[in-house]
Amino acid sequence: MENLQDSIRRVLSMCREVTVWREDFDPGTAEWYTLLALSQETHRLLISLPAELLPEEERPSPAMAEILDALQDATKEGAK
Repeated sequence: MENLQDSIRRVLSMCREVTVWREDFDPGTAEWYTLLALSQETHRLLISLPAELLPEEERPSPAMAEILDALQDATKEGAK
């Protein structure tokens, strides 16, 4: 499990690095936009993992977890 958390930590770090690059640099190439999209989707996938799989520093606080649960429940009800 620790290896998984280390991998998640490294990938999230790379996603954040791409975000910083995005603010400072945009060559406007197709490859650049692919990298940005890949980074954003990867970040979304990782943060949607169960909290137990995330490194401690990436886990939502109890208050944030409650808010996220309420939003998820509201979304499910709205879809009915």
